[in-house]
Amino acid sequence: MDIYSTKPRIEINKDEFQYLIKGKEIIISPHVIWHLSNQQRKVFNVNELINILLKETPRKVYLQENGRYAAYYRKSDGYRKIIIEMRNDKAIVVTFIDTSEIPRYNL
Repeated sequence: MDIYSTKPRIEINKDEFQYLIKGKEIIISPHVIWHLSNQQRKVFNVNELINILLKETPRKVYLQENGRYAAYYRKSDGYRKIIIEMRNDKAIVVTFIDTSEIPRYNL
């Protein structure tokens, strides 16, 4: 197993994922904003990601080979894929990407 592989290993039940993050401190990694342009940083609010995790139900969640979770949340123009690493009592948002659709995997 490649520790850096983002390949989905298994699909996680949405309720199980929400239970995993419930009560955890949600931390936004500095990497989240590094890939944004200066203009995007002026309008992007990291609290938006925290609110998505706390208040919305993901459409799909996969556990990746690297041990991180890829959660897809519905947006008006597609989906937001949020990568989360679980560490003890913390859920760390590693990065995110907006995409037009959820990839289909044969797991």
